[in-house]
Amino acid sequence: MSKLYLYGITRPREIGGRLTGDGVILVTADDRAAIVSELEDGPVEATRRNLLAHADVVEQLHENGVVLPARFGHVLDSREEALELLDLPEVAQLLKRHERTCELTLKGTYEESVLAEIAAQLQPLRDVYRREPSVEVGIALGEAVGQQLDERRARDESAVLDELRPLILDFVSSEPAGELAAFDLAVLIDRDQVGAIEKRLEGLAERLSPPLHFKLVGPLPPYSFVRLAMPAVA
Repeated sequence: MSKLYLYGITRPREIGGRLTGDGVILVTADDRAAIVSELEDGPVEATRRNLLAHADVVEQLHENGVVLPARFGHVLDSREEALELLDLPEVAQLLKRHERTCELTLKGTYEESVLAEIAAQLQPLRDVYRREPSVEVGIALGEAVGQQLDERRARDESAVLDELRPLILDFVSSEPAGELAAFDLAVLIDRDQVGAIEKRLEGLAERLSPPLHFKLVGPLPPYSFVRLAMPAVA
């Protein structure tokens, strides 16, 4: 018997012809359905092609209905195991919770001018380094720049969240990557609020100095807000 590769959980419905042609099917139980495809061998390698294929299925189905995304690589041994998963109480709770939600990823990036602004605030320490260019003073200067930048990041992330808080249901903050990265957020919102979020960010970007550039991606399935007790990877 073939194993089943798990993409996520949704409500019973018709799925698109392209997905059906790719072997995607639904295993249904009452008002719940597991999004799966038959798998002869496992595990599934985390190649770029496979990762994109997984996301394509989840995101296409999310366009027209609720989807609880599974983490990449989960394989079910049988149809019976899929039905056991659908029977978990948390599945019904999460489907209800995310019936109308979506996720947006929001990253903030500074212009390089922010470094000059921070350096200007540390002019006394810079003057000391010019007079005494020692390793100790150099380390102290570097640590001071890092501390000032961290404080700036925390302040700006707080300002963004304060601006968006009336519109968001939940958020997850991750460590920003890169010297000029300000913050890395995933926000959970109602699908109808995407336009309102974009409008608020436009207004906020105009008020921040030096400019903080936003990169907004979505709407996406609630990747950061669904943690199912999935079966172990085969």
